[in-house]
Amino acid sequence: MKLTFKEILMRSRPRFWMYVLGTFLIGVMSSGNLFLHSDFTTLLLIVFVLFFSLPANVLIYGVNDIYDYHTDIYNDKKVKYETVLHPEKHSKFWLIIALVLLPFLPLLFIVNVPTILALLLFLFTGLFYSATPIRAKTKPPLDVVFSSIIYVSPALVGFFVTGNTNIQWFAVLGGIIWAFGMQTYSAVPDIEADRKAGFNTLAIMLGEKKALWFCLMAYFFSACIGFYYVGVIAAVFGVVYISIVLLSIYNPSKLFKYYTYFPLINVLTGALLFFSMFFKEMML
Repeated sequence: MKLTFKEILMRSRPRFWMYVLGTFLIGVMSSGNLFLHSDFTTLLLIVFVLFFSLPANVLIYGVNDIYDYHTDIYNDKKVKYETVLHPEKHSKFWLIIALVLLPFLPLLFIVNVPTILALLLFLFTGLFYSATPIRAKTKPPLDVVFSSIIYVSPALVGFFVTGNTNIQWFAVLGGIIWAFGMQTYSAVPDIEADRKAGFNTLAIMLGEKKALWFCLMAYFFSACIGFYYVGVIAAVFGVVYISIVLLSIYNPSKLFKYYTYFPLINVLTGALLFFSMFFKEMML
């Protein structure tokens, strides 16, 4: 069965591209003024922007859709909000994943060692979050750990590729804790389907309400860490995310509706963070 470019594009979840591309850009911005990098570094940054758009997301979500078929068929979110990747297309989609990643293989031979390690970490977690034999998404708490690394490691790539190695690991921890909340919140609408398929997740272990309280605490602590580094803007973001979780706790029937708002909210907050850091660097 033929795979069209439109289907491949939609399979990569364009509304989620900024989850990895955005964190990459935040990592780049954390390393200093964008206009002070060498021409070679600037070229590398452009190549990585291309990588963290379609190719990286084809990997993450393509592998996810291949291995999640047996739970996706029970999931209203997949049937109504996304699409199910049927088994007859799985082998062809593996080929697509390989083809979109292959042009970026030379990067492993021209970037510095910290960037290579961060990139390999992204590729490893992006693959084995869904794929066997690890299939971390069905082995809590590996599900939240792997998912968080998937979304935070691009920031490490962005930071290290500029040649800067003086990283603030406490800030990285804040990003990981924020991703704990994001992953768990996205897993709550899947609880019933995952149970039917015999899968296990942290959201299932905790139950819907406790899982949402876990999300709330994750957003609270990540906002506190963020406040230390970027000030009031992190507190504002914390209020936004905590408010959505509270609405979900007290209006569980509308949880999926709130979930659909997350891509837009994440893009807006990420853009505000990026430009606040950008103008701060420009004023130094």
